[in-house]
Amino acid sequence: MPWSGRVKDIYTMLWLHVKRTERYIWDLIAWGITDFLWLTIYLLGALVFMDPAEYPVLLPQVFWAMIAWGLISGPVWTIGNWMRFYINMGIYEEHELAGVDHNLFLSLRAIPTVVESLVIGVVAALFLTYITGYPALRADIPLLLAASLTAILLIAVLYGLILAYLSLYTSVPAPLLDLVSFLLFIVGGVAVPINRLPGVLQPIAIVIPYSHPSEIMRYAVNRAEPYLGLVGETIVTLVYIGILLSTVHVLSRKARRKARLHGVKGIGRT
Repeated sequence: MPWSGRVKDIYTMLWLHVKRTERYIWDLIAWGITDFLWLTIYLLGALVFMDPAEYPVLLPQVFWAMIAWGLISGPVWTIGNWMRFYINMGIYEEHELAGVDHNLFLSLRAIPTVVESLVIGVVAALFLTYITGYPALRADIPLLLAASLTAILLIAVLYGLILAYLSLYTSVPAPLLDLVSFLLFIVGGVAVPINRLPGVLQPIAIVIPYSHPSEIMRYAVNRAEPYLGLVGETIVTLVYIGILLSTVHVLSRKARRKARLHGVKGIGRT
């Protein structure tokens, strides 16, 4: 495809997803507030066991962990679960015939996730500041923080694509394939630094991709030393991204090949 045609496709997809996000903005705000209310279970628990003297150090870590959760959890629904509508509305076949890049189209479904995370951030900042009297919205190295959150979002998008293609291949809804997101948030080195987890959970956290950019995130917030060091966590994060990219490539080829041979079937339907 010529470069001009590629740019036009990207612009068209981006316009579509931005307009759809704009149309459902109040739903996304409600979604973000609801997710925040669920997260208060973790938040209030953290505050109960937190010494007020630790607020300047730990509150920003808790705050940005909640932002990371929004970026992690959203793609399961906005990408993985959306494959069901992608097929049932007949868009998959139309895009297949038109040669549209399914990966790109589905990846841009992450836009609502970013909006939801912003909502979580606003509500969490107000809540934490009101409860503790300390500002939670701060970071020592803003650019590194942005890079770590981008890595977390990229990993989540790739995971969402994996769920989407698994659901296309198996006709099983993505949420039934993803049952552990909140558990990963708690024991996977996102909500809690790896070195503060019980010893039996640390090996589990190390093999979970989200834990490594989360360690970088905490270093960017207030220079908390990463479990594997900054360079080590960066290398492991990039390796995991490469593995997930390869997995998406393989699964998408297998799922599309099966769809071309046997046709697509509505997700969750017989």
